Parts: sequence; structure tokens; C-alpha cells
Amino acid sequence: MKILVIGAHPDDLEYGCGGTIAKLKKQGFEISLLIMTRGQIGGNSKTRKKEQESVAKLLDAKLFWGNFTDTRVPITKEVVNKIESIIKIVNPGLIFVHHPEDTHQDHRNTSQATITATRYIRNVLFYEVPTTVNFQPTVFVDIGNSIQSKIRILEAHKSQVHATRIAELSILESAKACAIFRGFQNRVKYAEGFVPLRLALDYYLEKNVQI
Repeated sequence: MKILVIGAHPDDLEYGCGGTIAKLKKQGFEISLLIMTRGQIGGNSKTRKKEQESVAKLLDAKLFWGNFTDTRVPITKEVVNKIESIIKIVNPGLIFVHHPEDTHQDHRNTSQATITATRYIRNVLFYEVPTTVNFQPTVFVDIGNSIQSKIRILEAHKSQVHATRIAELSILESAKACAIFRGFQNRVKYAEGFVPLRLALDYYLEKNVQI
């Protein structure tokens, strides 16, 4: 199976589903990443681009850029067309993207544009980031064997590790705490939670996919 993961900024998808992606990569899945902006408002765009490229190398993933402006990702035909064009290139069986309820406009708009762009895709899961709200996951992935990989790819975003705006809290601590909480909900130590837009179980059964 081919996986496409969509994030508004560098480091979003690593926080939201980095453990799941790392787990799927070890199982032989092809991973592609689409980042809508270079995060220039949250840091130096060249630095953040290099950090995201480092993550792509760690995951042996294909990396695509939306080339939109940080904090100004719109809900327009242009954005939908960009996502559709990457879907056409990758031909994914599963797509991960931001949850549509979020306090950051780029996250919300990226999610809404993806909902339109994936109207014919059978498997789409929403992930959470620190600014997500009203997130009630019903799908979980045990990342006990890939939590260190998740931390490693988050560490690759060196400029963002301490950019949580909460004193003495790193993004690594936040991600691990979230994984423990979602793990408790799923009766394991570490997990990532997802809300499905669509999830076709027969698709996974036919392909004998184990996550």
C-alpha cells in the first residue's frame, strides 16, 4: 500500500502520526509527504525546509511541497487542485491529514481542502496536533515499537523542539505525553489516535494488512 501524509507545516505530521508512519514504513509501505507551507512564520523557511528533508530521508519517503504561505493557506480551488495532483502522482490507499477542528487556520483549511480532494479515496484518517480541538479518536495504532522513531523524527525539527510557547515543555515531551494518553485509551502503553473520515475495513482484509 502507498501512504500519503498531508501537513500544513513542517513537524505537523510527525507529531500527529509519526509513530504510525514509522511503523508502516518498517512493514514495507511506501510513504509520501505533502507539506503545504515551509513554516516561515514559525521560523526560518530554509532551516525548516532542511529539517523536513531530513525527516524524509529518515523515513525514506517522497517529499512534496504545496508552496503556500504560512498562516495563509486558503480554501480555494488552487489548494484542492494541488492536493489532487499529488494524489494522482502517489495513488495512495490511505491518507492522513489534520483534523478539521483546530485553532490554527492553516490546519483547518488544509483539512477542509483535503476532504474535497479525497472525495473518491476510500481511506482517510484525521490526526491531532497540539492545536486540535474536539478530537475524539475511534481508531488507534499501537506505537510501542515505534515511539523512539517518532521522537527521532521530531528531533530532526531542531528549531521547533522548544517552540511550544509553554515554559519548560518541549515538543518531544508533549508528543510522548499524548502517546501515553492515547495508549491508555487503547489499553497499550503508547498509541496514536485517529478520527476516520472514511475507513474501509474490507480494503485491509483483502490485502491482509496489519497495522
